[in-house]
Amino acid sequence: MSRLPRQCLNLATRVSRISEHRHCPCPPQCVIGLRRSYASISKPDSKPREDSKDPKEKSLEFMELLQYSRGTMRYDPSLVPVETMDLHIPSYKSYKKDATWRDHISAILRTQRNAFINIITMYRIAKDDGFPGLHIKNIWSPEVFRAQSTSDSTWLAPFRKIALDTYKRLNEAVASRDEKTIKHLTAGEEQVHYLKLARAQDLSRVYEWKLIGERSPSRVLSIRAVVGNMDRGVEGSRLLVQALVKFDTLQSLEVYSKRGTLLHQQNEPKPVVEYLALQKRLWFNGPWVVRDRVYEGVDSQYEPPH
Repeated sequence: MSRLPRQCLNLATRVSRISEHRHCPCPPQCVIGLRRSYASISKPDSKPREDSKDPKEKSLEFMELLQYSRGTMRYDPSLVPVETMDLHIPSYKSYKKDATWRDHISAILRTQRNAFINIITMYRIAKDDGFPGLHIKNIWSPEVFRAQSTSDSTWLAPFRKIALDTYKRLNEAVASRDEKTIKHLTAGEEQVHYLKLARAQDLSRVYEWKLIGERSPSRVLSIRAVVGNMDRGVEGSRLLVQALVKFDTLQSLEVYSKRGTLLHQQNEPKPVVEYLALQKRLWFNGPWVVRDRVYEGVDSQYEPPH
């Protein structure tokens, strides 16, 4: 490397260290870019020189650069994929064809296990002050046993309202082909599913989806929480929460022409039952999103981290 590029590199390194104390927004990629660009200027016929720096000095420089990166570069937690946890639809019988008594006992044990984990999760979220719209002072409350209750006084009552509103907005967005809202309220494979539904519609038609009502209140069947952010300095809860919600609703769909002529109308509202997994990173300022759907009789393949 010629003398001039090496001087420029040393100058850039000193500037980056000074900027660290002044909270300069210049990212460390600037220095890395200089290092790469000046490395290509070296004479092709020059003999390679051995690096005179001590390995400890190299490690120290790398640690300084890493420390600077932590203070100036932020990652978007929504970009990190998360699989669906062991959410479970409670059942005291097996859905297998020709199920044996062992299958039924296994279904009962899985349902009891789900109820036990629900209790632990409710306590964990309350301890972390993670329930939306609530500030719980007494975490040793009987409410930890009421995850599946539909009462308006439970800890999950505000969440159930959010879940139903999310469900309604998402279906309206599919009918109106509002891809921005679909992407805002979904994640993972469910985003692909809902976008596919919206794009499959006839562009010469106008679709109007309506939620007529609930045949039974939305119910949380299974809830899980894990630490999703390892930064102990983050404000608020560091939990990532997934909840399986049963929606038992009456819906209608009407189809119009561009001129407003009614082309199709259901004679009666259609009953629809869906089990959707909603997810939220509690430390991240974002909505609850639909990230998966679960079917009766299908066991989760999730393996919890050890």
